[in-house]
Amino acid sequence: MVDLTTDYLGLKLKNPIIVGSSGLTRSLEGIARCAEAGAGAVVLKSLFEEQFKLNDRSEGTGLYPEIMDYFQSGALLDYAPRKVVEIIKEAKKQFDLPVIASINCQSQRHWIRFAQQLEDAGGDALELNIYTLPIDPDKSGEEYERSYLDIVESVRKATNLPLAVKIFHQITALPNFVRRLSEAGAQAVVLFNWFLEPDFDLRTMSSLQQKGQANFHLVLRWICLLAQRVGCQLVASGGVRSGRDIVKLILAGASAVQVCTLFYQRGLGVIKDLLEETTAWFNEHGFKNLSECQGKLSFKEEALRVKGSGEAEVFLRSQYIRLYTD
Repeated sequence: MVDLTTDYLGLKLKNPIIVGSSGLTRSLEGIARCAEAGAGAVVLKSLFEEQFKLNDRSEGTGLYPEIMDYFQSGALLDYAPRKVVEIIKEAKKQFDLPVIASINCQSQRHWIRFAQQLEDAGGDALELNIYTLPIDPDKSGEEYERSYLDIVESVRKATNLPLAVKIFHQITALPNFVRRLSEAGAQAVVLFNWFLEPDFDLRTMSSLQQKGQANFHLVLRWICLLAQRVGCQLVASGGVRSGRDIVKLILAGASAVQVCTLFYQRGLGVIKDLLEETTAWFNEHGFKNLSECQGKLSFKEEALRVKGSGEAEVFLRSQYIRLYTD
C-alpha cells in the first residue's frame, strides 16, 4: 500500500494535492466539495485589502463625511476579514482538512492585523500572496525584494502561524531571494504566482487583461534547482495536468502541489484520477511512500552525483551545448 501523506508547514496532509487559492475555496460549500473530492489541503481565496476599502464616500450611506474618512483611513479594515474568519471556524469544525488562509495587502499594518485575526480564527497556516509590479525606474530590484522581506519579518513577529510565501518567477537571483525569505521567517515558498497578462483590442483601441498562463516546466526547473538548498519547503503551483506531473514535481523536490486550473476545467472529481495515477507510478517503481522519492532528481542530488555544484554546473552546461549542437 503506497503512503502518499506528506508534511507541509508542519501539517500532515493525507496526500500532496492542495486546492490552490481560487473561487473553488472561497466558501464553506466549496471547501466541503474539496474535502469530499479527497484534497490534501485547501488554500482559501486570497483576502485583498482593497476589497474592503469603501468605494463611495458619504453619499447614500447616512454617515457623516468625517466618519467615512475614519473608515477610509483603515479603521474598517481592522475588522474586514470577518466573513473569512467565520469560514475558517466552521471549516475546522466540519472537515478533517488543513485550511490555509491567504492574504494580499498594501500596508504593513494590515498584513499584521489580517494575519493575527486569521490565526485567532484557527487557520492552520498562512500564505502571503505578495506582489508589487516593479514599474518605478528609480527603484532597484533590491529595494523591491527588501519590501517582501520586511512583510515576512513583520508577519513572522506578529503571529505563530506557519508561513508560506507565494512569489512570481521574475527575480534575477531566485535561489538567493528564496533563501532570504526563509531566513526572514518563511517555512515554505510557493512557485509560482501567475498574474493577469495584457492584450489590446485593435478594433476598439483599448487594453484588455487576461489570466496568466502557468508554465509547468518553469515550475519544474526551479523546484529542481532550489530543493534542499534554500532552507525551506517548496510547493509547486502551475500547469499540473496529470498524476505523472505530480510525480515529476515530487522527484524535483516539491513537498506538495497546488492545483487550480485543472479543477476548473475537469471538476474536483479529477483528484481521484490524479491520486490513482500517482499511486500507480509509485507501485510500478517500488516506492512505498512519498519521502522515498522526494527530491531524487533535484539539482542537489545531481550535484552530489558529480561531486559538487561547480562540476554540476559544467555538466548541465555541456548537456545544453549537446542539445543545441547535435
